[in-house]
Amino acid sequence: MKVKEVMEKPVFIPQNATKKHILNLVKKYKKTKIFIVVDNKKIFIGDIHEDDLFYMMIPNEYYESIGANLGFDIERKFFARNAKEIMRRHDVSCNENDDVIDAALKLASAEVNEMPVLDKKGRVVGVITQGIILRCMD
Repeated sequence: MKVKEVMEKPVFIPQNATKKHILNLVKKYKKTKIFIVVDNKKIFIGDIHEDDLFYMMIPNEYYESIGANLGFDIERKFFARNAKEIMRRHDVSCNENDDVIDAALKLASAEVNEMPVLDKKGRVVGVITQGIILRCMD
């Protein structure tokens, strides 16, 4: 089975999108857990998981009281101004014509839960997750 047969449609976020724009997309795409950050040619730059966005929601007045317990990465996300500052950077991806088992091995070896699916030109055409692969295995 090929990745293109089971991948999800990606939800794109421009790299300069503000937190407000990102949160509006989260509300619009209620079942989406991973958002793909791309440049203006839809070339993959990074991704933002819904878990990353959670820390943006902590009101400023509460942050100081819990700040000592939060790591640097979480603090960076909280103070980020746009998608490029929030996103996770990694170079794990697969091609839409890859076999699903090969995509599973990439996910496992990179210790990530999801990755973008690219076409021959390097543009994002989908998203594959551990859950998708799990549900399509015989």
